[in-house]
Amino acid sequence: MFLLIPVGVQYNARRYPMVTFTLMGINVLLYLVSLIFFFSNIDGDVEQREWLVLHLGMTPDQNVWWTYLTSMFVHAGFFHILGNMIYLFLFGSCLEDTIGRWQFAIFYLVTGVLATVAYTLVTPAGPESSIPLVGASGAISACIGGFVLILAKTKINFRYLIWFFFRFWSGDFWLPAWLVISFWFLSDLFWAVLSHSVPDANDGTAFAAHVGGTLVGVGLIGLWRFLPESLEPRHEYEELPARVYVNLPANNSTEVASIYLYHGGSQLGPFTPSQVAQMLALGSVDHSASYWQEGMEDWRNVSEFSRLS
Repeated sequence: MFLLIPVGVQYNARRYPMVTFTLMGINVLLYLVSLIFFFSNIDGDVEQREWLVLHLGMTPDQNVWWTYLTSMFVHAGFFHILGNMIYLFLFGSCLEDTIGRWQFAIFYLVTGVLATVAYTLVTPAGPESSIPLVGASGAISACIGGFVLILAKTKINFRYLIWFFFRFWSGDFWLPAWLVISFWFLSDLFWAVLSHSVPDANDGTAFAAHVGGTLVGVGLIGLWRFLPESLEPRHEYEELPARVYVNLPANNSTEVASIYLYHGGSQLGPFTPSQVAQMLALGSVDHSASYWQEGMEDWRNVSEFSRLS
């Protein structure tokens, strides 16, 4: 047996992932409720045992509009919700820290609905399908798509476990985020096409929702990155929750943390010159950001700082 799961990313957020934890809590709570339905009707009919799936899941041929939203909070089994919550925590918390809490909440709900729509359009039976769709995979795929667009140069930590008869091997390794997420997307795309061409090849996984979610996530975050800032940077430093990046060089006697950044609608800092340089190298801060330090009359584009350093 071989088990491989992502356990970390090369990013450490200082903004508490309140929205991410709230979404995880709702998912877990509904799963526990589904267990109550299941075990209280274990000898009863299927409709009673699967009440949440049948009433909150999105069934295309019933076309109940609110199930496009509720379906992303219902899961069909323990490993289904466990896998989704791991990915939601790893990538959702990073995205929430990057774009802001309320922006992330809207992003998650909108992309989840759009991923469900993509599944409905692509599934072989189309709007006539009577199979309920449940799970947060579509919205989480959008989080992964947004993550790779903003933090493509970071790395993802994987832990593996190999079990062969009575012997165990375990360990971990790091891979570039862009490589891993590209592989996940191409794999989902392959299975989505195969499921559409050969319906019997589908194991129940909504690969079309994964593909749709990833594309929508990339599109919305791409749009967010290239929109002009709604507010001009301010000279006074505000106590805003800031981002912290792992593997940044520590402050030393020759460097003073005096540089502030304005990026994605938030003012961050202070940072040392080495920290800013490494953030630019990682792609955690793009060249549309502005920087300011004491003695400067106005904010300047961080590309100027990159050239000077």
